[in-house]
Amino acid sequence: MRSPIANSDGNRTFNTLTSKPEFHINRNKRAVTVLVRGIYGNAILEKGIAKAAPDDVFHAEIGKAIALRRALGLTVPSEYMDAPKPDDLRKGHIVLSPAGQEKTVHAVRPTHRAATGYRFSSPEIGFTYLLANGFEYWTRIKEYAIIDDTDVDYSVGGTEGAAA
Repeated sequence: MRSPIANSDGNRTFNTLTSKPEFHINRNKRAVTVLVRGIYGNAILEKGIAKAAPDDVFHAEIGKAIALRRALGLTVPSEYMDAPKPDDLRKGHIVLSPAGQEKTVHAVRPTHRAATGYRFSSPEIGFTYLLANGFEYWTRIKEYAIIDDTDVDYSVGGTEGAAA
């Protein structure tokens, strides 16, 4: 890494030194740390940290971008800090159950609403068939809080595609 031209953005490491980032992701602490090292001598030149707020959804790639920009003295765009929260369960989400247990979602069937005619339906709270940590069950969507969406493939369209 090195800026091709000297400018007023960033710090000395960004503008004049040749360096390489080394990322450390701690999902338990919901944090990403980057150590920016010089390519000669391997010395740590800068350090940046990004930590998800308790009510935010952790995403490692966004954390990497935030931590790296902080380490290099660059401003963090508001789009990084205000990323939209997912509103439907998908394969790969890590969720927090009402009992406070973390579960990894392995499969999700489409939400059943009153209009679908399924017996597990509710006009305001949809029920979803969830396969998580080896257990299969029907659950209310709103009972689970999504806390990590790093492993979700959003290129798959909708909940039905996530169940494949």
